[in-house]
Amino acid sequence: MRQVINESKQLNEHIRASEEYRTYLRTKQALLENEELSKNYELQNRQGVNPYDEMIELTKEYDELLHNSVVSDFLQAEQQICKLLQRVFDSIAEGLEFDYINE
Repeated sequence: MRQVINESKQLNEHIRASEEYRTYLRTKQALLENEELSKNYELQNRQGVNPYDEMIELTKEYDELLHNSVVSDFLQAEQQICKLLQRVFDSIAEGLEFDYINE
């Protein structure tokens, strides 16, 4: 078990060193530096909210913001890091047989 944990820590270091992650952090910082965009980011990341409904509402309300290059760059970077993490998770779980119970 200790080896799995150690290797997962190494994997974490590799992910943090990846271009996808560095781009994500850079674009997130640019987004947070803009007060208006930062408020929208916080709204999207609230707990207890249906993200789909929230995104539909935000799309209607902030359509013009979605065309902002800072927002667009961040969303693209976020999508790339999510894809990378999904590939990592899929690779880790490949061949494992277990039942997952969603609480």
